[in-house]
Parts: sequence; structure tokens; C-alpha cells
Amino acid sequence: MDAKDFRLLVALDENARQSYQALGRKVSLSAPAVRERLRRLEERGILHGYWVSINPAVFGREDLLVSFGGEWSRDDAIRALGGPDVAWVAWKVDGGVTVEVWPYDVEKAVPALEQFLGHPAIWQGVSRAPLKHELSGLDWRVLDALIDDPRAPIEVLSVATGLSPKTARNHVTRLIRDEAIYVVPRLGFLADSGEIVYHLVVAGTASFAELRRAIGDAVLVHETQGPPMKYLFCRADSLGELTAKTHVLQTLPNVSSVQLSLNREFTVGTDFVHRLVREGMKRSENPRPRD
Repeated sequence: MDAKDFRLLVALDENARQSYQALGRKVSLSAPAVRERLRRLEERGILHGYWVSINPAVFGREDLLVSFGGEWSRDDAIRALGGPDVAWVAWKVDGGVTVEVWPYDVEKAVPALEQFLGHPAIWQGVSRAPLKHELSGLDWRVLDALIDDPRAPIEVLSVATGLSPKTARNHVTRLIRDEAIYVVPRLGFLADSGEIVYHLVVAGTASFAELRRAIGDAVLVHETQGPPMKYLFCRADSLGELTAKTHVLQTLPNVSSVQLSLNREFTVGTDFVHRLVREGMKRSENPRPRD
């Protein structure tokens, strides 16, 4: 894992549907070199695949993250996918889990999830990103196909959706441009050769620019407003450097806490997400009559 590998993962996090050529331009590599680096990252368990991160506002729902401490088994972590309105679950290296919930009512969602899991939450955060445009019937159709194959070539999406390649491409572009969806990598962590890629959860009102000046290689991957928390994807040359960077962040004004967050396994509630998308598809086909 070197600086170019990290920049490549950052570019994928911006839009994992970019071509090898486009990715190569961002990291000064040829397309074959990009392909080979991604293959090695997959072999080493750093890159686990890809998924479609959806702005739950497209469903008229909230974006809620809930974290649970303790020592969870893998089976218990997977069971959390059956909780009310759960979109994905991250089973952490430290034994806890983080759960993404898309509820209509945040105040009711956390107690309902705690009751389902039989564990008290240790923190929660809500993120709100406005929806720029309502999805059309064709948008829903393309999104439904992307969930199962996030990096499907346009020709494959065309067959799956029954749309022309040009129409399929236009709708994918619009969904990503309007930030209704993000096609992003599913990341593990590196622990075999000194270098490490990792996530940090930083609580407080410090800006991302301040945080990045303090720790160097980092990208903002998620942010919540209530309470204010930032999720950073970072790189360090060693565990010692990681520890030192974390300590520096803890001394910054307007930083109340810093938590290292490493995913052991990340699982998406595909059935739940498909159901919401297909409900949206039906609504677009049968709109309510206006008064």
C-alpha cells in the first residue's frame, strides 16, 4: 500500500464507475497499471468489491448511523440486517457494530433497533443531504440494476433495464451527478506489512480542512450533523504513525473525540434496498392523482 494505492482508493470512493483510463489520469498511471493495482488490493483483502450507497432522501427517509459496542459474533452482526429499516451493517475489528438505518422517524428508530438487538447504542448520528431531483421511472429501473452489479458496463445495464445504451448511460450519470447515489468501494484493512489504511470517526465541529492539515492523507467519506461527526478514510506508513496522527487530532480545538474504526466485514441489506427501490418504481408508474 503506497501513496498511489491510497489515491486510487480515494478516486474510487469519488466514483467507482470510472474507467481504468480515468482513474489512471488521476493517479498518473496507465490503465493496465491501475487494473493490476486493483487486482492486488483485492487479493490482499483491502478492496472487497463495490456497492451503491444511496441517499435515503430518495425514499423520503432519514440517514441514521447507530453504533453498538461490545464483542459481537459474526452471526449476531449479520442478524442486525433483519432490524427495522436497516440498510447495512459494519462488523468492526474491535468487536462492535455500526448500523445504517433509513427510518421515517429517527426518534423511534433507535429504541426500536435497541429492542431488536438487545443492546444499548453507544452513539448515533443523523446526516441530511437534500434531494436535488425526484427520481423518474427510468432512474428507478437503472438503480435497481446497479444494486446487484454496481460496476456493470453500460451494455450490461442496457440489457438488464431494456433501455438503449445511451439512455442507460444518461440515467447513471444523472444519478451520480445529482448525488442521489454513490458507487463506492467496499474496503477492508491492511495489517500485514506496516502500512495501513483505516477509518477515523472524529466528533466535534473542526472542519475537514483542519483535520486534513493535521494528519495528511485523508478523505471525508461521511458526515453527520446531529451530533457533528466526520468519517475519514486515511493512510499511515505504520501503526506508530497512525497512533501519532490520532493523538494530534485529539489535541485540536473543536475535536471532542477520535475513534479508530476498522471494518472486519461490511454487509448490505440488499433485499431491503431492492424493496424500497421497487416501491419507488411502482409509485412512479402509478402517481397519486392531484387535487
